[in-house]
Amino acid sequence: MSLVPDFMRKPGLMVGSQPDPEYARAMIMSDGEHHARIRRLHAPVLSPRNTERWGERVSVKVDGFLDDLEQSRSADAAEVDVVTDYTHRIPLAFISEMLGLPLEAERRLRSITDVMLYSSDYPARTEAVGALFGAVRDWVRDPAPLRDGVITGFLSASDGPDAITEGEVIVWTVGMIITGYETTGSAISASLYEALRRPPEDRPRTDEEIKEWIEEALRVHPPFPHPTWRFAMEDLDLGGYLIPKGAPVQVSIAAANRGPGEEADSFDPARKGQGHLTFGLGMHYCIGASLVRLEAQIAVRGFLRRFPRARLSSDTAVQWESEWMIRRLSALPATLT
Repeated sequence: MSLVPDFMRKPGLMVGSQPDPEYARAMIMSDGEHHARIRRLHAPVLSPRNTERWGERVSVKVDGFLDDLEQSRSADAAEVDVVTDYTHRIPLAFISEMLGLPLEAERRLRSITDVMLYSSDYPARTEAVGALFGAVRDWVRDPAPLRDGVITGFLSASDGPDAITEGEVIVWTVGMIITGYETTGSAISASLYEALRRPPEDRPRTDEEIKEWIEEALRVHPPFPHPTWRFAMEDLDLGGYLIPKGAPVQVSIAAANRGPGEEADSFDPARKGQGHLTFGLGMHYCIGASLVRLEAQIAVRGFLRRFPRARLSSDTAVQWESEWMIRRLSALPATLT
C-alpha cells in the first residue's frame, strides 16, 4: 500500500481509488488478513440464501422492464436501445433496493450514473465520480431516510473485533455500486448483443444454454478488462522488459481470456466460456459472481423469451466504448419484431 501514488489516494477522484488505509481499504486492492477481513464482512450480504432471495426481486424488476419494452413495441416505436431501455435499468434498480435507497435517493444515483456512463463530456464524468462518492457519504452520515439494506447493515456492524468504520462503509458501498451496476449491465448487454446478431434458431433456448452463452460472453467481453492494480516491489524483468520498482502494473483480463492467435470476434457458444478469468482467480475471485450470473440469466432469458424474433437495428449502429478500466456497449439498437 505504500507504493500507491497520490492520485489514487483521494476518495472520489477516480473509479477504483485507493484511499489511505486509515480511512478504508478496498477489497480488490487488499491482500492477506486485510482482504480476508473485508471478504468476511461482505459474505453475509452475498450468501446463497440472500442471492436466491434477491433473484426473486430481480425477476420482478425484469418483468416490469419487459412490459415497458412491450409497450414500446405496441406504440410502433421503430427501435429501442437495449442498453438504456433494458440491460442497465435492471442492475440499477436492483442495487438501489439492495442498498436500501428510497426513491429520491435512487433518482439521485440514476442522475449521477447516467453522466458517468453515457456523457460524452469527460470532465463531467470525472465530476460524476466525485458526486457518487459525495452521495454515498451523505447517505452513510444521515441514514435515517434509508430502508434496511446493505448500508444500514454495514453501519450496524460498528462494534466488536470486526467493527466497520464510516470510511469503509462509504468506500465499500461505492465499490458495490460500480461493480453491481456497470459490470452486471455490461454482461447482460454483451450476452444479448451476441444473441441479436444471430438468427433466432442460433440463439440459446434452454436455461443451461443461456448459462453457457453468458459464460462465453463474459470470456470474450469482460466488462472490466483491467480491474486490478498492483505495484512492483522491486525491479523486475518480465519477458525482457524492465518493470521498475514502484511502477503500476495492470493485468489484462481480456488478453488472459483468449488463446494465442485468437481473433477478436471469437464468440463461440460451444466453448461455454471455459477457463475465463473475468471474475478473477483464487482469493480474489469475485465474491458477487453468483449474483451477477443470476441477474444476467434472468435478464437474458426473459428478453429472449418475450422477444424471440428481436434483431439488431438495420439503421442504427451498435456502439462500443472502451476506457481505461471499462469496455462496454454504450448503444445496442434493436427492433422488437
